[in-house]
Amino acid sequence: MAKTKTPQRTLITLSESEKNYAMSRAVVQGDWCFVSGTVGYNYETGELPDSAAQQAQNTFANIMAALKQGGFELGHTIRVQYTLSNRKYMDDVMPVIKAHFGAILPAATMVIADMVDEKMKIEIEVTAYRGT
Repeated sequence: MAKTKTPQRTLITLSESEKNYAMSRAVVQGDWCFVSGTVGYNYETGELPDSAAQQAQNTFANIMAALKQGGFELGHTIRVQYTLSNRKYMDDVMPVIKAHFGAILPAATMVIADMVDEKMKIEIEVTAYRGT
């Protein structure tokens, strides 16, 4: 949606609602891109699907949009944190995760925790590096 440059960094937003949480979707600092915890909202419709797999797919689409704005690709990901609202969603989201990161194999952590909105099932945060 928007890209704001400051002398040291570029702030990337995908939704005006991010301002409600005093955050940017991603921050680019040199060869690094830090993508905030991202959930499966469809920013075109404003909806959050019921399916954990579809939320995961939408989450990756949102992450890739933020990375692209910063001049990065998903393949630049070196670290990822997955947060699931319940471990019962593991079987639903793992095929989506493997489809996106199966060849990349970033360092990863998975956490089970409550979400801000009880309808959220997955949140993903990534760190990407495009240097040598």
